[in-house]
Amino acid sequence: MESFRYENVPLPPNQLPLLVFEREHDSGGPGCEFHWHQELEFYYVITGGVLLSCGGEQEWLYPGDIGFVNSYLPHRGLDFLNGTRHYIIQINLDMLEGEICFSQNRSYSSLLLEKLRELPPFLREDPELTSLFSSLVQEWKGQKPGMELAAKGLLFQILVRLLRTAPQPSSAKNSGSWEPGSLEHVRDVLLYLSGEYPHPEKVSLPVIACTFGLSVPYLCRIFRRHTGRTVTAYLNELRCSRAAALIRSGVPLTEAAEQVGIRDYNYFSRMFKKTTGHSPSFYRTPCEENQPCLRSTSSR
Repeated sequence: MESFRYENVPLPPNQLPLLVFEREHDSGGPGCEFHWHQELEFYYVITGGVLLSCGGEQEWLYPGDIGFVNSYLPHRGLDFLNGTRHYIIQINLDMLEGEICFSQNRSYSSLLLEKLRELPPFLREDPELTSLFSSLVQEWKGQKPGMELAAKGLLFQILVRLLRTAPQPSSAKNSGSWEPGSLEHVRDVLLYLSGEYPHPEKVSLPVIACTFGLSVPYLCRIFRRHTGRTVTAYLNELRCSRAAALIRSGVPLTEAAEQVGIRDYNYFSRMFKKTTGHSPSFYRTPCEENQPCLRSTSSR
């Protein structure tokens, strides 16, 4: 089965490592599937509202709010209000190559990856940050001479703003919280799970830990630290997302369960309902004008 949960962002070669997408949605419209990528991602809402699920949390974003998705953090847009218009902005930190924080004798890319882990995914009531994103979008859309230089300057200002806004962890929390190599381990585990989740014998905690030469407690700790989820919760959502897509395409319920690695349909149905808030049969037929997506049952 194709590995589809890791999103390879096609940033243009030899150009500014930035992509901007304009999106329009109405209530009940299908959002993106559960996925992750290496790039930083931002949701900038103009009108309406976006229900964003990120790192095990979900909240509504309204005009002026910014949704922040850090590297390797599983996320998706769950639902929208009528007349929603928003931008998705993706940034590759390769733009910081060669930029050194001399006071700490380290690269700014690694510093940001560490410090931005403390930043919440839902950023509100920050008119300075909102203004920077508005200017960035206008530069991108205008494509005037010098756009790349102006956009890069705005990106630096955004990253500085985020770095200064990120809460400082306590010394106790900071001790060992950013363990060398832990992000690379989690990235490798996420890639492994995206291909092996249909095979139960390959995705138990002991097998995963053994595959990557880690202890189970260490694996669990760094996985939750960097994704906001336990390994089991991540696997459940991964399987549910894929099963929902299969069911929508007409695959029978029991076969969809088997294709994502669960042979006991009763267990699958209970897990699916607990994870998504709906039974598997909810995804068997279209809902009004749109196919149902993995939407939250949370109210606005």
